[in-house]
Amino acid sequence: MAAQAIVIAEAVILLILGLTNTSNGPGIVVFTAVGAVVLLAGGIRMGRDRLLDRRSVEEASDSRRVPWDWTDFVMFWPGAFVAGSMLFSLLSPVASPLTSGGDKAVQDAVKAFIEQLSSYGGALFNIAVLAGLRRGATLHDFGWRRFRWWWVFAAVGVAAVTLFLADELQLVSQHLFPNATNSQCVAVQHDYSHFIALGVIVTVVVAPLAEETIFRGFVYGWLHRWLPVSIAIALSGAIFAALHGVLLLFIPLFFVGCVLATVFHAARSLWPGAMVHALFNLPGIIAILSSPSC
Repeated sequence: MAAQAIVIAEAVILLILGLTNTSNGPGIVVFTAVGAVVLLAGGIRMGRDRLLDRRSVEEASDSRRVPWDWTDFVMFWPGAFVAGSMLFSLLSPVASPLTSGGDKAVQDAVKAFIEQLSSYGGALFNIAVLAGLRRGATLHDFGWRRFRWWWVFAAVGVAAVTLFLADELQLVSQHLFPNATNSQCVAVQHDYSHFIALGVIVTVVVAPLAEETIFRGFVYGWLHRWLPVSIAIALSGAIFAALHGVLLLFIPLFFVGCVLATVFHAARSLWPGAMVHALFNLPGIIAILSSPSC
């Protein structure tokens, strides 16, 4: 079974990464050890797999079933880390000749671009392995389906309202966490400097497509399989916000994640949410890279 072989190989690679990178701190060592155990145990368990009954995946009038389960959800996170790390190690040497001896800002921008592509690529690869190869899921199961035409116009309005309310919620966060900094803004300015085109490609094209697949299609899809809609939306929003890793942005990004999950649930397609996501990110990335400071 191809999926089983890939997952077990990822377990071995993750264990090697943990043993050879102890200088990164005990947190990484623990994560790699636990992740390797999770992947190895999951890989062994996959030997008893059967494809889930396709009838359970068919859409009902008010619910959506997906063919992946909690084991795929748990294995996804360490697997995505491994695949992303491996992809970055493969792409970096390819890009090195393009930036060698060049401007430091160019090197930082290209490196950041490759890191983002590798991260998203690793995550999508593991979704393809676990939900696709293992469970037989299709793009339709993830939510990449046709949608009603009026969602194109609705997406513009939803994005505008979401942007306004997210800005207000960020002000609330600043009052709640006065010592917290917007490290995301600082990192983006450092990584992409004045290379707005690269930043736009990542945040307005790549991120919406990848993150809607990951957080709404895969994560919310599984949560909604077992939980009421409101709880599934809230949990997917919390996961979306937490994985951005910025305390100051947790509340506004939680709200954004909930909006995007709600749009997905209402439209029964990822496309409207991807449009909202792109329109939400566009003014933000332009503002960050056009501003002299955060």
